Amino acid sequence: MAQQPAAPTLSATDKPQEVRIDFAVPTNGETHAAIHLHEAGGATRMYDAASKTVLPAGEKGRAVTLKEPEESGTPARKSLIATGLGGGTFEATVAFRRADDFDWGPTSPRSAPLVRAVPVACGAPLLEPVSSTEMRVHFAVPQGCASGDVCFYEDRASVGRRVACDTCTLMRKGDVTGNTFAMTGGKTIVVKRLSSQISYTVKVNGHNGIGWGPWSPPSKPMKLRDFLPPVPSAPVVDQISSDSARVFCAVLPTCTHATVTFVAVDTGIELAVDHGSGNKLVPLGTAGATASPRAACYKGFVVSGLSADTEYAVAYSQYGGFGWSPSYSPRTKIRTLSSDVIITGTKTREERDEELKRHAVDVDADDDASPEKPAKRGKLEKN
Repeated sequence: MAQQPAAPTLSATDKPQEVRIDFAVPTNGETHAAIHLHEAGGATRMYDAASKTVLPAGEKGRAVTLKEPEESGTPARKSLIATGLGGGTFEATVAFRRADDFDWGPTSPRSAPLVRAVPVACGAPLLEPVSSTEMRVHFAVPQGCASGDVCFYEDRASVGRRVACDTCTLMRKGDVTGNTFAMTGGKTIVVKRLSSQISYTVKVNGHNGIGWGPWSPPSKPMKLRDFLPPVPSAPVVDQISSDSARVFCAVLPTCTHATVTFVAVDTGIELAVDHGSGNKLVPLGTAGATASPRAACYKGFVVSGLSADTEYAVAYSQYGGFGWSPSYSPRTKIRTLSSDVIITGTKTREERDEELKRHAVDVDADDDASPEKPAKRGKLEKN
């Protein structure tokens, strides 16, 4: 009866995805060896000499040939590299047979256990708003990891959407295909095509060649809409004539443009200032109309195209990297002058008021007017 062989040696290599199996070769004419890996949970998996991998439990592979054709004799020891093991605790055994044996000989004792550990969980990632559709993610994987994965959860959903490493956009929910981020240590990515209306939380994990670690704790939730510019203050309007007015807007330094609107109070008609046409009024929503840049808003610009003797409510909305402010500013109401009034040289509000006073002429009753009748006010000076 054949003797029980010595236990093999199972050890790690400098590549986390590989293990090394060493064993002594008997000298009684044995030609093949069967190697099995035993998991701590009880499963037994066979080493396949053809693919040089450890097969899933229950599958059978090719036995190891002890003497290769190019070798002049059977070696005293055999050393193999195997892949296919994940994380866990493993032990190896070996059994031999001769070419004419009907069955395998005795199985060796188990090797010393080899613990293959997956990485620990990453720390929670940090989120930073970039624009109304973009978010920057700062994260790091544990030492020994060579890749990482990022997953976005929408409105605290239980199933997330992974980030595609080539486009930095969200994949379909539940899709686990595609490449991961090649990385060691820390990494920063900008994820695109996000919704400003959705609250996102993000988790990350790392892979060390043995397996994926657990998902990190979730990041703090972030909704890009929360970073919209605030509602601005009311505009200042002066130099009001029968068909124009000057507008000042206090646009925030973090914003770049403003859309200024004039609403005719009596009719409800909404007009917008088109900066590209020289600050003329166009119907709100006109295609091709351009917003006013911040510098022009600070300096003030004259809006033309107003109707004479008409009350307007003037307001504006400001635009920053995260979109437009959620609503318009408080409205400033003005009334344009009648078309028959001439005001010359008006530069400031005070000068304009003085000019109007000069044009307010009393036309008291003629000498024969009845003293009981109230004095009439004449019309403002005509053209």
